[in-house]
Amino acid sequence: ETPLTAAGEGIRELAASAGKGTDIERLHRLMGTIGERVAYKPGATTVMTPAEEALALRTGVCQDHSHIFAAAARAMGFPARYVSGYLMMDAAVQQAASHAWAEAHVQGLGWVAFDAANGISPDERYVRVATGRDYRDASPVSGIRLGQAQEQLAVTVTVEQ
Repeated sequence: ETPLTAAGEGIRELAASAGKGTDIERLHRLMGTIGERVAYKPGATTVMTPAEEALALRTGVCQDHSHIFAAAARAMGFPARYVSGYLMMDAAVQQAASHAWAEAHVQGLGWVAFDAANGISPDERYVRVATGRDYRDASPVSGIRLGQAQEQLAVTVTVEQ
């Protein structure tokens, strides 16, 4: 548990709503519930918005969906981690942004990925760059800068089959 994924009352209620069934059924149900309860809305949160707050706002972006999923999965007793990377959407040649999803460790299966923002389990269109406990551990760029500077980041990801 981290400050971004601490399970408060809302997260614990969300975890309980996954109900009964196999582990994988419960986790898929959790993913679907997050997608229903938390609308995708850029600018509503920041990378430092805790999962509990994003859940209460009922709005956020992929990092919020991922933080909420990881927090709730942990509250259900599953090891869970945050994943940052890229998603090829709609066969577009160029993509505009990085993406985030979560993974939960399921007995007998290992790490299983869940993209609550899109309501699917990641497939070959996803490129994992980093994993961690939350965004802070897996942010696409981190570091320290001293003084004034202007910078521009360009990332190219090539996937070949």
